[in-house]
Amino acid sequence: MVRLALSHADKFPQHANAGWRIHTLKQTAIEMGRPILFSKAIIILAFLPIFTFQRVEGKIFSPMAFTLSFALLGAIVLTLTLVPALMSYTMRREDMAEKHSNWMHAMQQGYRNFLLRMSNIRLPVAAVSIGLLVISILLAPKLGSEFLPKLDEGNIWLTISLPPSTGLEKTKEIERHVRNILESYKEVRLVVSHVGRPDDGTDPKGPNNIEILADLTPKDTWNFAYKEDLISNISQKIHAIPGIPTNFSQVIQDSVEEALSGVKGEISVKIFGPDLGILEAKADQVVDVLNSVRGATDVAAIRISGNSELDITLDRTKLARYGLTVNDVNSTVQTALAGNAANTFYDGDRRFDVTLRLDEAFRDGVDDIDALPIALPDNAGTIPLSEIANVVIKQGASRVSREGVSRIVAIKANLTSRDQGSFVNEAMEKVKAQVKLPAGYTITWGGQFENQQRAMKRLQVIVPLSLMLIFVLLFWAFRSIRNALLVLLMIPFTLIGGLGGLALAGLHLSVSAAVGFIALAGISVQNGVIMVEQIKHLIMEGRAVADAVLEGAVVRLRPILMTALMAGLGLLPAALSHSIGSETQRPFAVVIVGGLITATFFTLLLLPLLFPYFSDETKNEGWQGEE
Repeated sequence: MVRLALSHADKFPQHANAGWRIHTLKQTAIEMGRPILFSKAIIILAFLPIFTFQRVEGKIFSPMAFTLSFALLGAIVLTLTLVPALMSYTMRREDMAEKHSNWMHAMQQGYRNFLLRMSNIRLPVAAVSIGLLVISILLAPKLGSEFLPKLDEGNIWLTISLPPSTGLEKTKEIERHVRNILESYKEVRLVVSHVGRPDDGTDPKGPNNIEILADLTPKDTWNFAYKEDLISNISQKIHAIPGIPTNFSQVIQDSVEEALSGVKGEISVKIFGPDLGILEAKADQVVDVLNSVRGATDVAAIRISGNSELDITLDRTKLARYGLTVNDVNSTVQTALAGNAANTFYDGDRRFDVTLRLDEAFRDGVDDIDALPIALPDNAGTIPLSEIANVVIKQGASRVSREGVSRIVAIKANLTSRDQGSFVNEAMEKVKAQVKLPAGYTITWGGQFENQQRAMKRLQVIVPLSLMLIFVLLFWAFRSIRNALLVLLMIPFTLIGGLGGLALAGLHLSVSAAVGFIALAGISVQNGVIMVEQIKHLIMEGRAVADAVLEGAVVRLRPILMTALMAGLGLLPAALSHSIGSETQRPFAVVIVGGLITATFFTLLLLPLLFPYFSDETKNEGWQGEE
């Protein structure tokens, strides 16, 4: 921008002395210092919503906002100090007048003619532009929404939870079968499996749990186009084994999801209530509903029951008839099944309890326990336990989970080929209509979309506040409410290109895309400040409003295009990248690249056409002309 302003030096003869050149440099630095300072301050202020991000989104995007902000502050200092100082030496030796460029002159002339033609139909142009903006906003929900794009970690983390009563040998047999299936794929480089709980006992998993890590080869060696296709094919082969519930995830993703909601799944549903039987029944109903929603996969409820229990119910009437007490019977049952210390054995200074207990062969059968002899008082003999008690085996709870001092049952689900936002909305409506909860029972939804809702609620507050502060800066810069409003009105038109870019790339609306729109707002306002400052400068020099608008727009064509090209070309590789780790940055880059196209176009078109209506110098004066 400094070099552009020095184009006025061609007003001076080539033999002008160094004093005139230094004076020109000084005046240019003073004139350009104000718009440079305000435009960069507005860009930094536009990042205010990013500074307020928390948790995951804050760790990902806040460093970018802080780095760019400090870089801009450094650039402002150098531009207003070092650059003029260095140019003062250069100007003594070289002609600093702007070199004539045929292609730039042709572009400026074409832009001038284009504005003159559009000035005759400015209201229809504005109406069409607003119509395109409205259509883009109305179609935005079709894109779908999510917290952050799913990051490809280059692996598959498969967890299988068999029924709680499954023995370790059976679990190992299934693990070997699943392992062979995974190793049969050329896309799988390494398979590491784990059965049961960790050796340190820090994870409450039983022998029915299987965890398998499959490390994948580079994608250019695959027979499948997408990772989802590979997982779908593996899932079909594994599900050919009857009764195998699977959960496909990734190592980091699985840990984050479990830490977030306590459930291994992208979406979690929790039902709270006192009765375990009702909780399990309602969980099964929710599973059926979720399976009917498009995009749901790996849907399963965390099983409550499934643990075999021996239930011994004493008949107190019969106990009284035989003269027995409950403690007498309980003591005998405890000794037979759990063991009881009957004596003590000493080996030197070591002491050991001698425990009396039924042999394992007699503890595993209901008939043997039915025949357990119970001693009668006064050495009157014995009677079998079945005479005074009802002995049955029933299915009891294998685990009882609590949250917020209430019992809960959790349902987990993963998604494929669908966004989180629309899935959760549809699933909530269907569950609400088809699953009726008794009094005292509640249902909550959790998972990654919770982060999205939290981040978007914060943005709904911070973004308007940020725009208000930007408006204050614009008013301070222009001393005009009308001019400030005109520059702000250019921001919504960035949505057209940004949303269009997401649609063409097949991406969803996410926090990453929102960050891109925030950055676009700063760039759009900067371009508006550059053009309006030039127009107002020409008006202050005594030019008519119509002439100042036309010439100001033409003069600022090059810096506005340069700003758009530098930002767009710089982010184009990120927008086109499909390598591992690019998923998070792609929406951000796509939004900026697409939004810059429409932001630049509508700034160059609408701002000059609408300026006469937002000018304090004239209320009704416009400008029209023929090519």
